[in-house]
Amino acid sequence: MTIYTSPYPAVTAADSSGVFDFILTKRGNPNFRADRVALIDAVSGKQVTYGELASESLRFADGLTRVANLKRGQTVLIFSPNSILYPVLLFAGQAAGLVVSTANSAYLPEELAHAIQLSDAALIFASADTLDVTIKACQEAGVSTDKVYVVPGADGSLPKSLPQGMKRYDTLRGSDSFEPVIPTEAEAKRDMAYLPFSSGTTGRAKGVALSAFNITSCVLQTRATKGHFDQADNVFSCLPMYHIFGLVVMLHLTLYNGGTCVVLSRFDLVKALESVQKYKCTTALVVPPIALALAKHPIVDKYDLSSLRYILCGAAPLSADLEGALAKRLKGRTRVFQGLGMTETTSVAMVPPADESMPGSVGKLLSTIEARLVSPDGTDVPVGEPGELWLRGPNMLLRYHKDEKSTRETLTDDGWLMTGDICTRSKDGWFAVVDRSKELIKVNGFQVPPAEVEGCLLTCPLVADAAVIGVWSEEKATEFPRAYIVPNPEHAKSPTLQRDVAAFVASKLAPHKRLGGGVVVIDEIPKSASGKILRKDLRALAAKEAQGKAKL
Repeated sequence: MTIYTSPYPAVTAADSSGVFDFILTKRGNPNFRADRVALIDAVSGKQVTYGELASESLRFADGLTRVANLKRGQTVLIFSPNSILYPVLLFAGQAAGLVVSTANSAYLPEELAHAIQLSDAALIFASADTLDVTIKACQEAGVSTDKVYVVPGADGSLPKSLPQGMKRYDTLRGSDSFEPVIPTEAEAKRDMAYLPFSSGTTGRAKGVALSAFNITSCVLQTRATKGHFDQADNVFSCLPMYHIFGLVVMLHLTLYNGGTCVVLSRFDLVKALESVQKYKCTTALVVPPIALALAKHPIVDKYDLSSLRYILCGAAPLSADLEGALAKRLKGRTRVFQGLGMTETTSVAMVPPADESMPGSVGKLLSTIEARLVSPDGTDVPVGEPGELWLRGPNMLLRYHKDEKSTRETLTDDGWLMTGDICTRSKDGWFAVVDRSKELIKVNGFQVPPAEVEGCLLTCPLVADAAVIGVWSEEKATEFPRAYIVPNPEHAKSPTLQRDVAAFVASKLAPHKRLGGGVVVIDEIPKSASGKILRKDLRALAAKEAQGKAKL
């Protein structure tokens, strides 16, 4: 067995074992200063200091326990886009000893209902912009809307009247003298603190159980790389806080460093550029489509981005060409690099060292992480050869919540996480992702399991059989799902068949799961003797189609 280790010294979790204590107290966070600005709303300019963030979090923790009568270990689910209120709700849940589950704000009713049921949500914070979806999801999940507390929408306002049973979020605001729950070391390692969602390899979204120890460990491991992640930066990001990249790197890491999060609810290029210029942001966290816009859109030249010290791209692979183009666009003043991480690793697992560079690589192992590269027969591959990346360390997930089968298929008995990424490693420790053994489609950093989209397609009356693969868009710098369908005979000659099938999927699934790669009609879905879809054959077909278009 060949086990690779990190070039950085090992770290241990902080003495403070609770997330609230670790981030928002002087005892847990050596960089905590009550008067320092923690959050800035990029549009309104409203600011929240560390002291105000801690105080408001405690007030809502008091309300969650005393008004909503929630007990330690119960779950609060947040269904909202980014806002400067979002961290208050997160840390309130942590201070109250609750599990906080973060749902994708683009979920449609069926998806949200699944999240509510899987998490056993005892209380739901829902944005005013999402109430129609929330009501339908509650009906489908068999949950009373009495559990829903409404937070302001994107414009900062609340409805004048609320649907029956729902309440305003601020009715939970209590006393900031609330004593936060601090778990023991054993509890911090054993008990779930956050429940974000990851698609895994098949079917519906999976709940990734993360402990307080996972969170505090990942923050300290990332800081140990030095140079990139151990300074009090002004961090710009429109990464959603429900996504592990935004949750841990943008929020928890920035705040532990004593930095400032400049928060935008969703990506808008002009507002992003204005924010970096106005607030002198020193760090930007992006996904490849945002990197593409920064590298190629002409409007970028109208803004002063000279404050940017580095740009970290994550959630999906960034090509070496795009990495280089963005660095050149920023006149070489800004370090552009990418890392590797996933929900199951509590975000980051690899980044490049601050004083080294290898374009196209995802860097070197974070502190206290071990890795193996494993062949299909379970043996370790030689140096330089591709193998499935296995990881082990204190930031690996506890389990998939209420899913023993997926847990067994992903975690070995001795703690190795089988990532499904096919990687190579150079002799000096640089890793590169060359393929994925798992079949997830990465859309702007979000994971889309083909099986879920296929399941949706097979409920469409126009479709007899279907298969889904990811196809790459150079223009958008991301993958998109493409459906190959066998139509039901009575609809085979419909001139609007492909458009109608795409519209059906759009009505059922969140935007990132829709068929941005198109709908292609074929005579038969290629399958093995056992009935498994032969996606490699469809990928070959897609490659031929792309070649044909290129020749035209």
